[in-house]
Amino acid sequence: MYRNYLLDIKKYLAGRNVLEVGPNKGYLFEKFYPLTKKYTLLEPNIHFEKYYVKLQKRHPNLHYKIGGFETFQTEDRFDTIVMMAVISHIRMNSKDIVDKIDSLLNKDGFLIIETNNSKRNLEVFDICDKKYEKVEAKPSYGGLMKRLKIDYRDVLIYKKS
Repeated sequence: MYRNYLLDIKKYLAGRNVLEVGPNKGYLFEKFYPLTKKYTLLEPNIHFEKYYVKLQKRHPNLHYKIGGFETFQTEDRFDTIVMMAVISHIRMNSKDIVDKIDSLLNKDGFLIIETNNSKRNLEVFDICDKKYEKVEAKPSYGGLMKRLKIDYRDVLIYKKS
């Protein structure tokens, strides 16, 4: 089972303008899109675009951009930003990552972010702990994956005041 299906995050997405960074094939979008006002996928891998084209035909509130977080620019501001298993892939220093998140996130918006299995950009989580209110922390996986300690990532949910 895809791990993000275990998460109860709909209250952070319902009726909101959402940006998901690194969505892969768009599994999380497919689960939660009906609840959102607008959903934007930002994916650096052009090979996933074919999935987004198909999804967009069925779901008019889907918008996508092929490109990296590092170079992403928009006039939009988001009520929720979702970053599952992507922080270690972003080629920026941790402070710049959080500054960019902050510039894209509306006041009273939510950041849903998954911790890394690698050591790259771990400072992002320390900075977020200082900058935002942590409203939830939960394991990414349940069941066998959790019991066997195969994966130890957590999902942290922050609120910007």
